Amino acid sequence: MAKKKTKAKKKRTPVKRKMGSFDHSFSSVFRPKIRVIGIGGGGGSIVSEIGRSLEKASFVIADTDFRAIKRKSGIKYFYFGEEVTHGLGTGMNPELGREAAEKERERISKLFDGQDIVILVASLGGGLGSGAAPVFAEIGRGLGNVILGVFTLPFKFEGAKKSSITHRSIDKLREGLNALITISNERIFKIVDEKTPITEAFSLVNKNLIESLESLIDMIYNPGVINIDFADVKTILKGRGMMAFLNTAEAFGKNRAEELSEKIMNNPLLNSNIKAEKMLFNISASDSLSMVEVDKISRKISELNPQARIIFGISKNLKSKSKVKVTLLIAGPSFEPPLAQKVVVKEVKTHKRVKRKSAPVIKTAIPIIVPVSSEVQAVKKDMIRRNAMEVKKAEEIEEDKRLKQEEEWEIPAFLRKMRHKA
Repeated sequence: MAKKKTKAKKKRTPVKRKMGSFDHSFSSVFRPKIRVIGIGGGGGSIVSEIGRSLEKASFVIADTDFRAIKRKSGIKYFYFGEEVTHGLGTGMNPELGREAAEKERERISKLFDGQDIVILVASLGGGLGSGAAPVFAEIGRGLGNVILGVFTLPFKFEGAKKSSITHRSIDKLREGLNALITISNERIFKIVDEKTPITEAFSLVNKNLIESLESLIDMIYNPGVINIDFADVKTILKGRGMMAFLNTAEAFGKNRAEELSEKIMNNPLLNSNIKAEKMLFNISASDSLSMVEVDKISRKISELNPQARIIFGISKNLKSKSKVKVTLLIAGPSFEPPLAQKVVVKEVKTHKRVKRKSAPVIKTAIPIIVPVSSEVQAVKKDMIRRNAMEVKKAEEIEEDKRLKQEEEWEIPAFLRKMRHKA
């Protein structure tokens, strides 16, 4: 029997897509890499807690003290500065912390490699956080990363020394950071009562930070009805040394839009004394969100500064049901000058007051010798060749000049008379 001829299957050649054609595959969509680095004991403690809750970001704890870190899953550990600290902490010596980081620049730079946004977290006022964090920021800035800093500030009862270290560190951090968020430990008392345990109080601060960072990361990663992406966040954070405000708030019920309009701009833990030059906010809700609600929330936020650069987005969250969530990021200069500048002003004022008080020359009867300028000497030489009227006129001019000069020096009248008689 003759064998039936079978048709050879044609190989399918891949279709070459033209530039600009729409591709349903999202494999090529850019997903920014976000890394959170906790520096020192305080920063490491915060990162060890938020690392358990936040996804879509990598976490690193950087410390010189080998004993301080307790290993937890999902968190990388970066030990450095062994040559300087011999495996111990830095105490309250920021110079030691800075030296430890300076000697490890090459290794530290690898933490920033391949990252798009790096969030530095530290407690300022100590040695490592205050000393090493500016070096980390400087390295990241040099590699082209977007660097956001989140820093806790010491309690008032920790003294003027820690406060001084903190503000000097902030001045240095501004040179390397795009923007920084400060959380004052002193503000904890606004969210706790007398019975709140200390561990729970600090956990409330971390929880607030977790919610805000999580919302920011979700904005970047999740597509929305009006989308916000990495480019938008980069636009808001573009610059150097800006102060930032990052907050998220939720509300339910009929008046949720009005309630959110107030809550989103009032976080008792954060410094809100910022001139809003650039603002980014996202409204997340289910299909129940109305256009009127969007308008109410958006208008209230834009009232902070109608001239600001504003980027907004709307994303769907079907799980939220009747809940609406708003995330707000503000960047701009702070209304409050750094403490270091205030101190300088006080010193200048004190110096001037001392000068005014210590002017015993005025109270003495010793004649004050007025220095004779070169111009006056020239006039006197010229007087010899003038007639009597010209000489008298020149003398009157010189006398007027001298009296005006003496008035500027606040010379008492009785001294002027004595000098005139002489």
